[in-house]
Amino acid sequence: MRNTEMKQIRTFTVAACLAALAASAFAESPVHLSNRLRIGYDDNVYQAGEATLPDGSTVQHEETDSFRILNEIELLLNLNLQRTYLGLRYRPTLAWFSDRDEDDTDFWHDLDLNFIQKFTPALVLSFSDTLRYSQLPELQDDNFVVRQDDDNYYNSALATLSYNIRPETRLDVSGRHILLRYTEDDHENDNYYSVVGGLTLRQQLASRTTLLGDLRYQTLVYDEADAAYNRDANSVFAGLGAEQTFNPKMIGSLRAGVEQRQYDNDDYGDDTQPYGELSVTFLPSPATRITGSASYSIYESDVSTFLSQNRTYLSLSFAHDFTAKLSFYASGAYAINEYDADNSLTDGAVDADETTILLSARLSYRINRINWIETGVQYVELDSDIVNRESYDRLRWDVIGWKIQLF
Repeated sequence: MRNTEMKQIRTFTVAACLAALAASAFAESPVHLSNRLRIGYDDNVYQAGEATLPDGSTVQHEETDSFRILNEIELLLNLNLQRTYLGLRYRPTLAWFSDRDEDDTDFWHDLDLNFIQKFTPALVLSFSDTLRYSQLPELQDDNFVVRQDDDNYYNSALATLSYNIRPETRLDVSGRHILLRYTEDDHENDNYYSVVGGLTLRQQLASRTTLLGDLRYQTLVYDEADAAYNRDANSVFAGLGAEQTFNPKMIGSLRAGVEQRQYDNDDYGDDTQPYGELSVTFLPSPATRITGSASYSIYESDVSTFLSQNRTYLSLSFAHDFTAKLSFYASGAYAINEYDADNSLTDGAVDADETTILLSARLSYRINRINWIETGVQYVELDSDIVNRESYDRLRWDVIGWKIQLF
């Protein structure tokens, strides 16, 4: 066994031991520890498919399927004091593939922190932070799988200070910092950080209706090894929105505005695009939840030869408890990512787009107070006409999964 694998296993074991020790310190423990084991099948572990070459020809890569085992430990801390809340989740995951030749194991770390401090009934500070370390991760947005990429670190921190000017009026002042760093030097052009500052004013018009106004400023900085690939930019966003409770079973929200992005690269002008977001949640019964959303916006490009992309995103999810022990969840998402030739950093580029479909379903049965069994399936299809990008489809099936709540 390789030294790196031994280190991963030791880290995995130490994490579980530390969690157990932490929990034993509480009489009525706010700490919970669980372990989830999944055994399944992956029909395309390298996400291989067909790619278009610069000369216009195509190449078809051979798909590799594999049996896989995933083991995930989850440590949860929920600490509620009179004016303070602290939430923590640490989730290390080890994955093993039977037929992945170069490296048969992956290891991920996920750490989430949430903190809320109520200084007065009118003044509240909230802070959240998400830290990820991933080996051969799948690029995701809102759990939307796109493609595998090299090992990286990702961190997103958000702080918001909320002040109730009047009982029906609230002002939110927020700041966000996002950081993405790859461990390999050949991704230096893709390392970036983003800083966002924003103001949101909320005005409750009636018991069921709230209007809001947004103003945000963003700075985006890449670690370009080559000045020709300068994608640094500053953006200003202004928008209006509404949140509506239609009845006790249905709520919705709508936001719309305009974003202007100014690039540091003098060869490119400003990019002004509309922004829109719609979401609806419907609870037809206490056991059923349906959520749908749609959005359109400028988005950071994950293709280093384009300054940005315009993304249209649609999603729908359905959750239902058949009984107190048997539950079902299904979701679907569809995205169109449009790349404008005018925003290309290379000569001779043409307009390009990618479409992605994600479908998933999971069935879970609670055997007793601490044990669950589950099965699930996920299907991804990506169609890209960008040069050297792989179009593929992939099916993953968790044949059987077992979760145990240790405490």
